[in-house]
Amino acid sequence: MLSVSILTIGDEILIGQIINTNASWIAQKCLEVGATVVEHRVVGDSQNEIIDGVDDLLKKSDVVLITGGLGPTSDDLTKPTLAKYFQDTLIFNEEVLEWIKEFYKKRGINEVSERNRNLANLPSKCKPLKNEFGTAPGMLFEHNGKILVSMPGVPKEMKFIMETHILPLLKSKIVSEKKEAHIFVTLQTCGIPESVLADKLSGVESVLNGLNLAFLPSYKGVRLRIEAKGLPIDLAEHQIEQVKSFIYSKVGDYVYGEGEVTLAETVGKMLEERGETVAVAESCTGGLLGGEFTKISGSSKYFLGGIIAYSNEIKSVHLGVSTETLSKYGAVSQETAIEMAYNVRKKFNSTYGISITGIAGPTGGTPKKPVGTVWIGLSTPNETFAKLHQFGGDREINRERSVASALTMLFFLLKGLEL
Repeated sequence: MLSVSILTIGDEILIGQIINTNASWIAQKCLEVGATVVEHRVVGDSQNEIIDGVDDLLKKSDVVLITGGLGPTSDDLTKPTLAKYFQDTLIFNEEVLEWIKEFYKKRGINEVSERNRNLANLPSKCKPLKNEFGTAPGMLFEHNGKILVSMPGVPKEMKFIMETHILPLLKSKIVSEKKEAHIFVTLQTCGIPESVLADKLSGVESVLNGLNLAFLPSYKGVRLRIEAKGLPIDLAEHQIEQVKSFIYSKVGDYVYGEGEVTLAETVGKMLEERGETVAVAESCTGGLLGGEFTKISGSSKYFLGGIIAYSNEIKSVHLGVSTETLSKYGAVSQETAIEMAYNVRKKFNSTYGISITGIAGPTGGTPKKPVGTVWIGLSTPNETFAKLHQFGGDREINRERSVASALTMLFFLLKGLEL
């Protein structure tokens, strides 16, 4: 198998000031192309620590992927440190300078500062990797049959270099060198508990053929991870497809996507294909549901907008919820959720209206309406209704579960499933 180690450089990661999301993303993407990640390591902004990390990881793995320390400031030590490790010197690379000029020109800047010109000083033994989203190029070294890649720590820049340059390289090495693969595929499900999912998938063992199927539950749904290890990549991919076919035949209605696709993306695509739209009225979630839609480029084709109606006054004045409803049933009630969903649909002239009103906590609960009580309303051209959820948990989990449940309701409606 092609073994990969990940080395993250930066004091801010080491002390916990920033969460190391880069390593998680890199590991998943390496597995998707068939490489095996054998170690994650974090070191500070210290030349000795970087050299020790590189030296140790190159002994353990075929490929070392480094992030961080490529910027123009004095604490960015990766380039001179790698030059020292490979007994190399920094030379000025005219092609990289043109990349930097091109980057700034697209942003209306014609002059490149001396500090940013210095980003074109690279070890002579490296192959520069173009960075479309920043000025610091990646660097690829080949050393004693091993590969070392250094990339910026900015996630968008790192992901571009990985997807454009590194992942295709790793996959081609696995195929050309006929290495055994370690790959997985993740199917995302919603609206079905783990135990029910397991019951519906009874008999899956007959098609696993040595593959592993993991059930990974969360408050958003259950992920199904199909994993193949120690097989030629063509065979691994073929067997994974067989397992996927079995899963889709049994629970396909509950699968909303593969990989890292979000439920909001899937719902948005369904709305766009149908030429339909949605608007939202949110109370306890404070705009989180609308935020899930607006994270997606082009979502204005189907997401028209929303109202954050946190206070009763706003619910009444801007959403048109009757004061009688609020007085008689309260803000957290079926009746209020129904009026919120119906009125936001009418106000925005959308196909669907979704409302969320609840008690996120930790305060505000009562014996009749404890913390975690949430009503989610859904209005269509034909009907308006609301469902009660009792989540419990802490404030943020209650808010996020409310959003996931609202998206699941709309997904089920669009799929024609029973709500």
